Amino acid sequence: MLSAWLERLNLKKKPAGYYAGVHWLPQQIKVAVVQYLDGQWQPPAYYNLAMEGPAQQSQAFRQLAALLPAHCDCTLIIPPERYMVLQIDKPPVPPEELIMALPWTIKDLVALPDDDLVVDYLDLPLQNQLQSAKVNVVVSSKSWLKELAALFQHYKLTLTGIQPEEWLARNLLPKKHYAVMVVCHQPGQDLGVQIIQNGSLYFSRRLRGFNRLDQFNQEELEQGVFDNLLLELQRSIDFFEGQLKQAPVREIGLWLSGPHQQHILQLFIQNGFTQVFNVTADALQLSVSADDFQVYGQALAGAIEPVMAAAEADHEVTP
Repeated sequence: MLSAWLERLNLKKKPAGYYAGVHWLPQQIKVAVVQYLDGQWQPPAYYNLAMEGPAQQSQAFRQLAALLPAHCDCTLIIPPERYMVLQIDKPPVPPEELIMALPWTIKDLVALPDDDLVVDYLDLPLQNQLQSAKVNVVVSSKSWLKELAALFQHYKLTLTGIQPEEWLARNLLPKKHYAVMVVCHQPGQDLGVQIIQNGSLYFSRRLRGFNRLDQFNQEELEQGVFDNLLLELQRSIDFFEGQLKQAPVREIGLWLSGPHQQHILQLFIQNGFTQVFNVTADALQLSVSADDFQVYGQALAGAIEPVMAAAEADHEVTP
C-alpha cells in the first residue's frame, strides 16, 4: 500500500534474497527474516525489539539495522489501531484518478485531518450486479508513516511495502476455489475476520468485545464467550452469502493468540462446524513451531509479501 512513497513491486519474479517482516506494535517491534532461495523458503530467524517511546523506537531501528542481512527487503506491518479499513462505493472516476479521489470520498468517515490522510485500496474480486461497485479502502496517518519511513531511510533499511495486519492472512493459505473464513486475534486487539477465496480478500471486518479472547479460560469460553463469538461469525457469513450474493463459506481457519486455540477449535466442531483448521506456515513448506508462529506469524506473513505479490502479478500477466 501507500504507493505515493514506495515504488510499486516489479511484475517480474522477485530474485532470491532475504525478506523481513517488521511488525510495529505500540511497545515492541516483532521481526521475522526469511531467505527465498531456489524457489524455497529457508528457516526463519526472529527478533523482538522493545521500545517505549520515540527514543526507544530509534534505538530499536538501530538494532534492527545491525541484525538484518545486507540487501534485505523489508515490509512494515502496521496494527489496527494505526489504520482503518472502510468498504465504500467506488468513485466514478477513471482508474488512474481513483487513488486521488479516495481521500475526498472518505474524509468525513475518519477522524484524521484532511492533510494527514494516506490511503490505498483493494477492489472486491467479485461485485454484486445489483449494487454499485465497491472497494476496500485502508486509511492511515501520513505524518506517522513518514516518521517510520524516515527511520528506515536513516538506518539504510530497504522498505519495499507497508501492509495492514488484516491483508496478510492470504499469504499463509493455499489457494482454494471456495471461500475460507479466517478468524484472527492478537493480544489486546479486536477480533479480525476475513473471507478469502483464490488468494484474494473478499471480506474483512473487526469484531468488538473479543479483545480479551486470549485471556479467557476454558470455563469462560464455554459459558457464553464462544456462543457470542459464533453468533457474530454467523452474522458475517450470512452477510457474505446473503447480501453480497457469494458462494457458501466452506472452511474456517483459526489464527488466535493465547493457549486455548485447540479448545476453541473443538468448540467449533461440537457446534457442527467440522471444516475448521488452525492456520500455520505449512502451506509455505516452512518448519515453524506453534509457539513461534503464534508470536511472529504476522511478521512472517509480512516478510513473504513481496515474493507472494510478485508471483501473483506474474500469474496474472502470463497467458
